[in-house]
Amino acid sequence: MRKVLTAKTVEALKPREKRYEVCDANFPGFAVRVGPNGQRTFTQKYRLGLKQGRHKLGVYPRISLAEARNKAIEVLRLVDEGVDPATTRRQLDMRVCQVCAQFIEQYAKPRNRSYREAERILKREFVSAYGEMDIRKIKRGDLFALMDAAIARGSKYQANRIHAHLRKLMNWCVSRGIIDVSPLSGVSAPSVETKRRRVLSDDEITRVLDACNGLTYPYRFIVPMLLATGQRRSEVANMVRSEIDLESRTWTIPAERSKNGEEHSVPLNTMAMAMLEEMPRYEGSDMVFTTNGKTPINGFSKFLKRLQEASGTSDWRLHDLRRTAASGMAREKVEPHVISKILNHTSATNSVTWIYIRHQFNDEKREALEKWGKHVEGLQKSS
Repeated sequence: MRKVLTAKTVEALKPREKRYEVCDANFPGFAVRVGPNGQRTFTQKYRLGLKQGRHKLGVYPRISLAEARNKAIEVLRLVDEGVDPATTRRQLDMRVCQVCAQFIEQYAKPRNRSYREAERILKREFVSAYGEMDIRKIKRGDLFALMDAAIARGSKYQANRIHAHLRKLMNWCVSRGIIDVSPLSGVSAPSVETKRRRVLSDDEITRVLDACNGLTYPYRFIVPMLLATGQRRSEVANMVRSEIDLESRTWTIPAERSKNGEEHSVPLNTMAMAMLEEMPRYEGSDMVFTTNGKTPINGFSKFLKRLQEASGTSDWRLHDLRRTAASGMAREKVEPHVISKILNHTSATNSVTWIYIRHQFNDEKREALEKWGKHVEGLQKSS
C-alpha cells in the first residue's frame, strides 16, 4: 500500500489481523509497519551494492513522523558514504543528566536504601550545572567548582556529601567503560568533619517545646515526637498509622524504611500516644505527618530556622534530638545495650557477639522510653 504519509494518516492507521505496511509516496523506501497489536513502526529500505536492507527508525508516537524522516535521511546519507546502517553501533546518550539517571537506577537504588539522597544531591548540584554536557568532557575543575561553591555558602559538610556522591558516580562510569579515569581520582573530601556531640539541655528542650506549642499541625508535633521516640527524622516524618498497633502501643518501622534494613519495633510511651490521639487525620490518608494527605512533610531547614528563632536556641539540628534522647535515657540509668536497641543500631558492644543476641529487649525498651517520656513531659508542664 502506498500513501502520502502525514501525521494524521499515521495516527489513523488501524491494526489488522496480519501486519501490513504503508509506504510513503513522497519518500522512496520510507514506510510505516502496523502490527496486529496496533504498534506503528517507521522503517527505511536501502540498497548498498548487492545488499538490500531495512533499517528500523522507531515506534510511533515515541518518535514523530518528522523525526523518523530525519533519521531516514541519516540512514541514506550513511549508505551514500558506503556505510551499512546495520553495522553502525547505537551511540549511548552520554549527557550528564542521562548517565546520572542510569547510575541511580542501576547502581544506587539496588544497593542503598537512602539512594534518594544521592539522587537529590546529584540532580541539584551536578545535573543542574552540567546536565546537557557530555560526561566524558567533565574535568576535575568542573567538579571542584561545585564543592567550592558549597563551601563558599557555608555548607562545608554538604561539600563533602557532593564529593562522596560524585566520586561514586565517576568510579561507576570507569567500571562501565564510559570514562577511562575518574576526575576525582586521588581527591580527598574538601572539609575535615568532626563528629557532632550537640545535646540539648533541659532548659533548651523546655524552650523548644514551648515554641512548638505556638505552631500548627503537623509541625507542632514533629519535634516532640522525635524526642519521645528517639527515632530518625525520615522514619518519623514517614510514619503511617497502619504501622501503629494502638492496643500494644507499638510502632513497627518496616525493613524497607529502616536504615539497617531490619524491621524495628518502637514502644510508644504515654507522651507519644497522647500526640497521636491529638493529631488530626486527613480523610483517606494513612500518613501521620502531612500537609496534604498525599506526601509526608518536608521543608525542615526553614522550619528549624523559625523554631530556633522562636525558642532562642541555636546550633542544633533535628538529628541532635536523637542524641539528646539517648543521652537523657542514659542519665535515667538505662543500660547502653537497651539504648542501642531503641536507636536500632547494629551493635552496642562487640559486633560478633551481637549477631548471636536476637532478643529484642522490648520490655526494657518500653520501660526506658516511658522514663524518658515522663521526664520530657515534666519539662513541658514546667514551661
